[in-house]
Amino acid sequence: MKSYLSMIGNFLLYLAVLILVILLYNMIVNPVLGWGQFGTGKNIAIQVFIVLTATIGLSAIVYTVKYRVLKQKTARFWGIFGFSRISLGSLIYMITMGLAFTLLNATVMKLLLLHNITSMNDFTETYFNSVSFPTLVVSSVITTALELIVFIGIMFNEARKNVPVFWPILGIAIIIAAVQSPGGIWMQLLGAALGLIYGFIYVRTSSIWSVISIGIVFNISLFSMKKIGWLDSMENMSEFSLIVLAIVMGIFLLFSTLWYWRKQ
Repeated sequence: MKSYLSMIGNFLLYLAVLILVILLYNMIVNPVLGWGQFGTGKNIAIQVFIVLTATIGLSAIVYTVKYRVLKQKTARFWGIFGFSRISLGSLIYMITMGLAFTLLNATVMKLLLLHNITSMNDFTETYFNSVSFPTLVVSSVITTALELIVFIGIMFNEARKNVPVFWPILGIAIIIAAVQSPGGIWMQLLGAALGLIYGFIYVRTSSIWSVISIGIVFNISLFSMKKIGWLDSMENMSEFSLIVLAIVMGIFLLFSTLWYWRKQ
């Protein structure tokens, strides 16, 4: 029981750091820049970069203080993320998984539009139009890496100690789903699925580069599809075709994750 309480406590600790940074952004940074409350208005991608960077910096301080107070020896903060190299074969596989999740995300979005559920599409449009496309691509690389350092490198690694790994994976999937709330419940469900993929792949590869690769490919390919018109053209696909494509991509991602989990 003590280990599980420690897991929950670590999740809450670093979530509190993230929430504090968002509050400070809204109270201090927003009045100066005038972009709007965090996650709304102008330059959303840059807002996310600012918040994530500050969260990592503050988390480093919290991490150091925490273990000094507990008088426990632990790895240096920057050493807990797992920046070990991955093989070229693994990198290619991660790219494939990122592309598959892009197609799953896109098909779900278009299926929802067919049924007049626009929240997921509206959020994607707002984020896409908040900055120029080159800025969006660069920020997709940087903010995805920072986001996964926060959620996987820090939160997940701190929570997974001394408990069966399934529970911290489930916890981080729930947290990732929660932060997708602006896109509606369906975006949250996809976020939970992506969180599970991140958790299982990260545990098996022991390298944060694996999940960063998936996340970067997903974000860049989705926004690139939007830029060249492929995403909008999917509205011309029949509902049956969209359902089949979503099922195929979902099955591929499920079996890929299970295959990697069972892989020695």
